[in-house]
Amino acid sequence: MVKGGELDLAPKTDKLVPPPSRVDGNLSDEEAFESAMEEVRPLGWSSTPLDLTKAFEIPIWSDSKSEALWELESFVAGRGEMDPFATGEGVEGASSRRNERYLERLKNSDFSVQDHLDLHGLDAEDAREELAAFLRRSQHKGYSCVRIVHGRGKHSSSEPAVVKRAVLRSLSSRKMRRTVIAFASARWKDGGSGAVYVLLYRKWRPAQR
Repeated sequence: MVKGGELDLAPKTDKLVPPPSRVDGNLSDEEAFESAMEEVRPLGWSSTPLDLTKAFEIPIWSDSKSEALWELESFVAGRGEMDPFATGEGVEGASSRRNERYLERLKNSDFSVQDHLDLHGLDAEDAREELAAFLRRSQHKGYSCVRIVHGRGKHSSSEPAVVKRAVLRSLSSRKMRRTVIAFASARWKDGGSGAVYVLLYRKWRPAQR
């Protein structure tokens, strides 16, 4: 042991160290083991239970297809969520190149959703009108982020995803550039590819005197 930079040697003792016992070479493996364990005594069981942490599950895959299958399995098992962008159904857009910097945060749901609009059951024209009116109201209320539920159109009897496309065209139009900063498909818990988060400019109001 080293203490204070000096080597602390074990104290000398006159007690002789017993030589290692020899094992009879004629014994079988089982007999040799029992002979070696004769003087071994069990320490007994502890009454304190072991606090074992849950093993961390590490996914293993060799290519993108295996990764996609693992994510699907995790989602079905309730261990994760499906990324709409990984499935090719995700959408995003910004009113200018400068505003593209908000897209990643928007996709990660970093902004608090302050209101939402459900467009299920509407046709494309009615959906556009409801969307425009809702965004105007939200902007006047000073909201920064809202959610639009447009559906995936998988059960539509006519052209699929017609409302979704109408919403995306409206959000990307020149008319909306003073209202919409950016938009992106929602997280799975908020509708996934059947909904979008919309980041809004706050309505300018003159200072009150």
